[in-house]
Amino acid sequence: MKDYTLIALQTPVGVVAINRRKVPFRGMWNLIGGKVEPGEQRLTGAARETFEETGVRLDEARFTELGKMDWVIDDQLVGTIYLYSAVIGDELQLPRMTREGLLAALDPDWLALPDNQGSIPDIHAVLPLMMSGKTGMQLTARYAGDDFLELTAQAHD
Repeated sequence: MKDYTLIALQTPVGVVAINRRKVPFRGMWNLIGGKVEPGEQRLTGAARETFEETGVRLDEARFTELGKMDWVIDDQLVGTIYLYSAVIGDELQLPRMTREGLLAALDPDWLALPDNQGSIPDIHAVLPLMMSGKTGMQLTARYAGDDFLELTAQAHD
């Protein structure tokens, strides 16, 4: 099982999204993030992924940890995605093509529309929760293959 990060990087004009060059979900909009390296702290991974995908280096103190989302495919837990948000100014020049894909600042409401077929399937459910600023979330995203089934929230004390 692997650990991943997903970051809602908010700019004055929208949330930073990437139109993916790679599978899974090539050609679809997703938030920035990626794998946490072995031995790396999750927050350090979020900061590294932000830099690798956007070119903007943010101090770890600028990130807010929102919670985690278990990623379940065909009833198998394949990883845990740690959710973060951060706010930046205009230091990121967008849109721009990177090795990972096309970066742009998009309206988070548009990105999360249930009928937006250009967004990765679970972003419709998870992005509004991430944008709410709520912390301590414990979510589970269930898939059948590449088909998103549901996002559930576990109640916490």
